[in-house]
Amino acid sequence: MNADIFSLGLYAFLIFAVASGGLITSMLIGKRKKGFVKEEPYECGVPQIGETRTEFNVRFFVLSMLFVLFDIETVLLAPYAMTFLSDVKGGKGVEYLVEVAVFLAVLGFGLLYAWRKGVLDWNVPLGHSPEEIVQKELAAVDGKQAA
Repeated sequence: MNADIFSLGLYAFLIFAVASGGLITSMLIGKRKKGFVKEEPYECGVPQIGETRTEFNVRFFVLSMLFVLFDIETVLLAPYAMTFLSDVKGGKGVEYLVEVAVFLAVLGFGLLYAWRKGVLDWNVPLGHSPEEIVQKELAAVDGKQAA
């Protein structure tokens, strides 16, 4: 018990020492020149042009949330894949396979739902179904042909 506490304390001390050592070394060695270019916001190697507070399409955020959701669910399959053979040898392979099949079915239905709602289609406005947009476009084409 005391050895564990000592190891944890030593580890915390080393983390603090490395972090503070890097900051102190940077302060001692680094140059301190200030100016317009130095104070300007800089992100990803792209200089700022225009206003930084611009509107983004909400689809970026929805798509990123879907990506994180499906990515995490996919990562949850990795432990199952690693233990599948030992589960089969232990006699629980079929039970666990059914559980993973249900998990993948829910995942598939979630993806199908997002797809049917038009979340993955950038040509369909959010809140409208792809069929609705196709019907509107067909009606517009029919209206042009009738005229």
